[in-house]
Order: sequence, then C-alpha cells, then structure tokens
Amino acid sequence: MSARQILRLSVGELVSFACRTGDLIADAPSGPTAVEGIRAHQKLQKKRPPGSEAEYRLEVEYPLFGETFLLTGRVDIVHPQSDLHRPAQLDEIKTTYCHPHRLPDSVREQHWAQLKIYGFCYLLQHQRDRGAAPDAEEQLSLQMQWYDLKQRKSYPERQLFSWPELEDFAHKALSTYVEWHRAWQQQRERVRASAHALEFPFANYRPGQRELAISAYRCLRDGGELVAEAPTGIGKTVSTLFPAIKALGEGHLDQLVYLTAKNSGRQVVRETASRLHEQGLALSLLEIQAKDKTCACRLGLCSPDADGICPRTRGFFDRLPEARQQLLGQPLLTPEKIATVADALQLCPFELSLQMLPWVDLVVCDFNYVFDPLVRLNSLQSDQQRRALLVDEAHNLGDRARGMHSAQLTRRGSRQAARDCRGYPTLKRAVNSLVRALDQWVEERPRDERFSAGPADAAAETWLTPLDTTTTSDVFQGPDAVIAAAHKVMAVISQMWEQSQSPPEEIGEWLHSLYRFLTIVGILNDQHRCLTRRENRDAPWQEQQLKLLCVNAADFLQQCYRQFRGVILFSATLRPAPYIQQQLGVAAEAPYLSLPSPFTSDQLGVFLCPYLDTRYRARERAADTLVDMIARVYHSRPGNYLVFFPSYRFLQQVAERFAAQYPDIALIQQTAGASEQERAAFLACFSENRRSLGFAIMGGIFGEGIDYVGEQLVGCILAGVGLPQVSEEQELLRQAAATCGDKVFSNGFDIAYRYPGLTRVLQAAGRVIRTETDRGVVILADARFAEPFYPPLLPGHWQLQHCASGEVLSSALGNFWGTET
Repeated sequence: MSARQILRLSVGELVSFACRTGDLIADAPSGPTAVEGIRAHQKLQKKRPPGSEAEYRLEVEYPLFGETFLLTGRVDIVHPQSDLHRPAQLDEIKTTYCHPHRLPDSVREQHWAQLKIYGFCYLLQHQRDRGAAPDAEEQLSLQMQWYDLKQRKSYPERQLFSWPELEDFAHKALSTYVEWHRAWQQQRERVRASAHALEFPFANYRPGQRELAISAYRCLRDGGELVAEAPTGIGKTVSTLFPAIKALGEGHLDQLVYLTAKNSGRQVVRETASRLHEQGLALSLLEIQAKDKTCACRLGLCSPDADGICPRTRGFFDRLPEARQQLLGQPLLTPEKIATVADALQLCPFELSLQMLPWVDLVVCDFNYVFDPLVRLNSLQSDQQRRALLVDEAHNLGDRARGMHSAQLTRRGSRQAARDCRGYPTLKRAVNSLVRALDQWVEERPRDERFSAGPADAAAETWLTPLDTTTTSDVFQGPDAVIAAAHKVMAVISQMWEQSQSPPEEIGEWLHSLYRFLTIVGILNDQHRCLTRRENRDAPWQEQQLKLLCVNAADFLQQCYRQFRGVILFSATLRPAPYIQQQLGVAAEAPYLSLPSPFTSDQLGVFLCPYLDTRYRARERAADTLVDMIARVYHSRPGNYLVFFPSYRFLQQVAERFAAQYPDIALIQQTAGASEQERAAFLACFSENRRSLGFAIMGGIFGEGIDYVGEQLVGCILAGVGLPQVSEEQELLRQAAATCGDKVFSNGFDIAYRYPGLTRVLQAAGRVIRTETDRGVVILADARFAEPFYPPLLPGHWQLQHCASGEVLSSALGNFWGTET
C-alpha cells in the first residue's frame, strides 16, 4: 500500500486488534441484548444537559509510518467545552448486569481503550477544524458510564487526559496494527499475483464443467446469485472454487467462504486447494471445525481451574500475537495445524481459529457459521471485505435453515437443569420459575387451539397458538410469562459470566437451547408457528414442549446473502427450479443452471418396479416381495449393494425375513444413533472385492456425501419414494406452502413431502456412478415412481426400464450385466 492510499479503520476494529490484552472472556450469549443496550443508551442520552450532542460522528485522517489512516467512530455523548476552566467531555455508555468493579480487568481495559482512541480522534478533529497545531496543554475529560441493567443504576467513572497522553496511546495502537497490516498486505499481494497466473488444474474440462466455471465467475465478478444443479462427476468443487480464486486474483473479491455440511466435502476442498498450491497458488485456507471437536478441555488436553475457567483462556490475548504471526500465510490451516500452534502456546484452538478468520483467503466451514442466528460469525457479516459465498450440497440448506430458526423448551430438560444447579441458589430459583411458567402456559391452552396430525397418540395433546408478529411491542403475543422467566435465567447467567464465574457445566446444553429460544423470539416473522405439546398428562413425569417452528427460512437466508458480493448454491439435486427458489430464498431473477451428466447412459441401469407398494399400510405385504427383489438384484451380479428404506422399523422387518431366507449373504444394517466408529465400520464393509449387502435409511448418512468408487458399490435399491414421515411439524409445512399465495407452487403436499422425498431418492441413487469407469444399477422399488409426477423430474440421462414382475427384473438385470443365458 502506498502512502497516497487511505486505510479506513473503525475505532472498534483498531481496539479489538491492538488493545485487547489479558484473558479471553466468554462472550456470554446471556449478556445484555441489543434492545436492552439501545434502551439504556437512549435513556442516558435523553438525560444529557442542553448543548451536548448524542451519537457524535468522528472521522479523522492521521499519517503514520508512511500510511494514512482514516479513523471512524461514534461517541455516545459529547459535552463541548463550556468555558475555559472546564474541558470538553466524552461519555461512553456500557451496559452490564453487575457492578462495574466486579467486571474482569480485561473487559474494563478494552472499553477504556476505545474511549481513549475516541478522545484522540475528537481532539485531532477539533484541532484541524480550528486550523490549529496540536496543543500539548489541551485536555479532555473521558467518562465511562457503566449502566447496571439489574439495578437500573448508572456508575460513572471519569478521568482527565492530556493531548500527549491520548496521542501516545493511539500511536502505540496504530503502530501495532500497521506492522501486522503490512505483513498481511504482502501476503494478499502474493495471493492475488499467484491467483491471477493460476491455470485450470486439469488438462481438459469435463462435459458441463467449463459452463459451470464460466457462470460461477460471472456471478462473482458482477455480483448476484447463481443456482447450479451439477450432477455427480462434473467436479463441482473445482468448477466453483477455481473461478472464485480467479475473481479474487483479479481484484473482484477479498475473501472466499465455502460452506459444506459433510466431512467428506471439507476433505475435497482441502485436496483441491492442495492441488492448486502445487501449481504455485499462495492462498491460505482455514478450516473451522465444530467447537465440541476442537475444545482442548472436551478432548481431555486440559481441565478447568477451581473457578471453572479453562487455563488456556487465561492471558489468551497476551499470547495471541505470536500465534497469529506463525499462522499468517500458511497454506492449510487445518484443525490439526491450529491445534499444534495452540498447544505450543497454550491457547484455545477453537478461539484461535476464529481469530485467524479475517486474515485468510478461503474459509471452509459448516452452514451454521453463516446462517444460524445463534452461532453465525460476525467476522463473516461485516461489509469491510467483498466476499463470495459458495454453498455446497445446497439441497440440505432449506431444511437446515428451518432448524436454525426454530427453537424449543422442554419441561424435562428444564427440571433437570434446576436439579443440576445445586450450589447455585439464585440460578436454581430462576430455572424453577421457568418450569412453573411453562406449566402454567400448558394448563392455560384452550380447546380451540387443539391440533393433530400423523398417527394418533392417546397419551399426547398438541396445541397450535396463533402468533401476532405484527405487534409493535418487543415481545410477541404468545407465552409472555415463559419468555420473561427465560430472560431472568439469562440475566443471572450473564451476571455470573461478567464476574468470571461459570454456571454448572451440566446445564451447558440446556442453556444453549434456552438462548436459542430467546434468539428466535427476537426474530419471529409470519413463517413461525407456536406448537405446545404435552405427553402423559396424568403422570408425575409428564413431559411438555414449547416449540417455535420455522416453516420457511427463505427470508432469513436472503438477508444473509446480502452480506456477500456473490452467492453460488450448488448440488447434484436442486430440482425443480421454482421449488428451490422458494425454499432457499433465491431472487426470482437469479440464473438457474442445470447441467447434463458427464457419464454415458449405458453406465447406469435404472429399473422401475411398479409391482411393489411400500406405503405404510402396505409394508407388511410388501416385505416378502422386497426380500425377493433384493435377492434377485444381488444374485444377478454379486457385489456391494445398498438398500435404502423409509424407516428403521421397515428396515428391521425386511432384514429379519431376508436373513432367515438367505443366511449365506452377509447383511450389514444401519442403526439409529450410531457412533462415528460404527459408521466407519459400516463403510469399511464396502470396499473393493467385497460382497456386502447394506440396509440403510434413505436421507441418512450413507445416502449422500459419500463416494463409493468402482466396485465399492455396484447398485442400490430404493424402497419407496423417500417421503418424510407424517408429523405435526411436517403438516404445518404443508399448510404453510398451500397458503403462501404462490400460484405456480402452491401444492403443499408436494413441497412438504414429495420434493424432499425426491431429493433423498436422487441423492441415494447418485452414490452408484462416481467415475467414468463405474457401472451399476438403480432399482426404483415402488409403484408411485410410475405416477405422472415423478418421471419428468428424474435425471435426463436415466433410461427407465419398467419391470412388471420379479422375473422381468431378473431378465433385464441379466441383459445389463451381460449374464443372461
């Protein structure tokens, strides 16, 4: 960066980077909310004396070390100098839930650092407005107004500073920042130069690959959104990542964010980046792993101290600069690489990865770090950098986003949390108050709110309460007492955090769900429904659930998209286009790209068997027919096969009969709640030169995101059309879709059941052919596949063969494999 260029920097950014020292204090989700903070600010600002000014804007240029900084910020209250004997005063308002003297030193020091930088900017701005040279005698009064929300009382702290003191403080902060910024800029220049020179890493483009890459580049260059259905084998990762890197190299972007929900997806990104590194690319990739898989305490590498605080957070910001320096420009910041540096310097590895986020070129993480209102990363929401968002396996995004914007409280969980608060009397009383509020809410449900769907359950009652989300009040028209009680629990928790005290570790997960509930309360819209459920009413252990269900998260997704210059959503199964646009919040004018399969039609045999009915009421009769079909498919060409079922119950039913009739065929079953080791053992059975028959759940872990290459999988049988099970939640999705007013797509049953089922079917079928040399079969085992709805939505390269009986199926399979005599 030359001296003529201006480096724009907010005071908050400068302080956060250069003035933060001491311990890492957890940003407790229970802290003062934005609404509470705004109210406190407004209250104190209204009390300011005549002549003072609220939200005073600062913007000053300051040359230093050949750079010109443009520092910006807003001061809560400014009291101009009223006479020669009283200097001007700046007030900064900070809300807490405790007396300010009980706040950790690191928190107090950071807030005072911000006020000092404001003071420096204020004096500099006024000196230049007057056209005067800096006056070493000039002084400024700085006042921190700590406002205790619990006591509703303000605690002012005032200090007097001279211009040399403030300039020296700001000079040191800017020196720290500019030293780092120059190193980072040098790294960025290396990245851009290498990205500009980068060539496509393969000799030739696969069919459809070039078209996808060109469309992706144009989207990121010009801005906007792109939806791309790219069948298996095209190479979606490199076809989107390569043009994104080229756009970065040509200055259209500053950072790339790649979202994938699967470990296998992250591995493909790492492998793609490594291949590009071998060609000279200097890009730095950061992979963010979930905290529960990264936290040193949870992995047994350290233990909390007597105060319940992780020792790796003590002095965290004192050791952070060295770690940051070691990691800058490293090509692959994997969890293992981050952990190595974190272990050496005794830092929290998860927090270290978050601290590196602004300084890397490519961030690879899960959907929730961008879309989840509870855990989204603020660093990815700022408008300081032009970012591209690449969303892999985007067919999962609609369902995931609905879950992220839903929340529930349970009586059982709340009662257990109260029991776990032994030794925390204030917190225990607050949790018990929440349990009583939940009990009262359930008891008050009127008969006209009764709601039922799915299989009848005599022991359960459900109510659907209308929500008035148009009210101007801060609390929606719903379970107000429950919400108020939840806020009181969070107030107690926040007070504990601010005093460096931790709540009981046993209630961590419950606190997470409680905060999610309050977060969702704050963003409710007309796509939310309030469900209350009670089970075992007359039993002392009766269970109660209060759920805020999001039936369509499209508006929330669209809000997130606006934070990015370009957004590309891609998957092998994104059809039909109007349904995808409706569920994913994509702009109506956004291009939709549907690419043909790169594989030839003779690689895959697709056999539709309408003589089987796998609907719920027909499954008892269908079980024996399905056993016969599985045996025919397996014997036609022994190898590795997967059979996908709509439920565990049906899977077990068929497995028992199959094992009894064909004991010589090795059978592996997916089990509910399987551990990672059990999942790995299941997959290990599907290797070359094996003859494994696996029973799995459609839409589950083995039905998507896994590459079964070559002989690892030679066929799959899809027992049913994959419809989600009927439930109250699913029925609410159906009702919402049917009343959305969309004339093109208003069939609620299709949106809630058939399209999600189709996605499951296509994802499972897509496991069979993964390379140009693979051959395999897909069996569509259900009469509903022959209905007019499904054939137009199936992939164009599928050549359906209708098989009216088991004998016809055996003959067709023999023709495909070349084994018929």
